[in-house]
Amino acid sequence: MTQTSILQHIADAKKAHLRWVKRADHLISGLPVDKEFIPLEATTCGFGLWVYGEGAKLRLVPSIDNLMNRIEHHHNDLHDAYMDIYKIFFIIPQQRSVLHKILTFNSKIVSSSEKEKAKAHFKYLKRSSEELLAVLDILEEKVQKMTLYEVENLK
Repeated sequence: MTQTSILQHIADAKKAHLRWVKRADHLISGLPVDKEFIPLEATTCGFGLWVYGEGAKLRLVPSIDNLMNRIEHHHNDLHDAYMDIYKIFFIIPQQRSVLHKILTFNSKIVSSSEKEKAKAHFKYLKRSSEELLAVLDILEEKVQKMTLYEVENLK
């Protein structure tokens, strides 16, 4: 692992996050959304795969561990807000398997007041997204300042 590869992983995670937010926006706007592309669980989206995979290694750097906690907090907030939106548009069966949670879209008829609620949840989601991206910018700065020793200890 190099500083460059770490920064690339962060950039890729940001892109995955932005795609996820865009798909949530499409859902609220009534645009078609492929069910495989909006995971409900924080650990199964593209960004979550980085946070709990390669990104978790960054917790070994003391000056970065707190940032990773903040990133995880904002990321979970996003998924909570998305779940509130999802519940407006889709029926959630009880006792679903993990695969069912990820792939199931049981749409329902949504009233205009429910659509307004979804838009309010999306505003919160968008705000959380902006906060997450700001923390990721700080993370990138910290990674750029990492010593060779810190980078080598991540392997």
